[in-house]
Amino acid sequence: MNTEYTLQATKRENKGTSNSKKIRKNNGIPAVVYGDKSNNNIILDANEVAKQIKDSGFYSNVIQLKIDKKTVDVILKDLQRDPRKSSITHMDFFAVDKNKAVVVNVPILFINEETCSGVKLGGGKLSHIQTEIEVSCLPKDIPENIQIDVAELEIGHSIHMSEIKMPANVEHAVTVDEEHDSPVVSCYEPKAEKVEEVEVEASADASEETTTEDKKEEPASDSKEENK
Repeated sequence: MNTEYTLQATKRENKGTSNSKKIRKNNGIPAVVYGDKSNNNIILDANEVAKQIKDSGFYSNVIQLKIDKKTVDVILKDLQRDPRKSSITHMDFFAVDKNKAVVVNVPILFINEETCSGVKLGGGKLSHIQTEIEVSCLPKDIPENIQIDVAELEIGHSIHMSEIKMPANVEHAVTVDEEHDSPVVSCYEPKAEKVEEVEVEASADASEETTTEDKKEEPASDSKEENK
């Protein structure tokens, strides 16, 4: 069952950079809601947002946004942060209809990594090529995550989009076929080990060449001794 998220907001009458700075100074976050009958410019409480945004599900699940006396179901579409302080400076939400499918990015949860065949038996390492999947479904069916079991993944192999078992009533938002079937996770042999093997082989070859050259020079020395 999906976690329910709720945010309290107030309408923002004044716009502009100077007004946004005042909002942030008073521990608020300027935000906007798209997709509603009219774009709603709102103000959120920074502390309230900070508490809920720690949960990864906040980024993909439906949020009940209470704007004064009105409640709007929304999903988070974008947020901006101050690069120096990492504090949130602005948020964008999109209003959704409970009866219409939405497209959202859902995080991937890789399971059984510690028992992965390619890692445990082959000495390989896992590469998370993708960390989220774009899906299409009704708001009530948005999953917390998409699970991918890597227990049977062998070294040199990958798990592709077409191999992912999607939750009920959830579909890929993009076409997945033979031409569009990108890998999601792979198990590879660490390059460092390959480099060491090459260096050992090169060293062995160099030793053999040196030994061969020494052997070629020895008969020449014996021949001179005989002529004397």
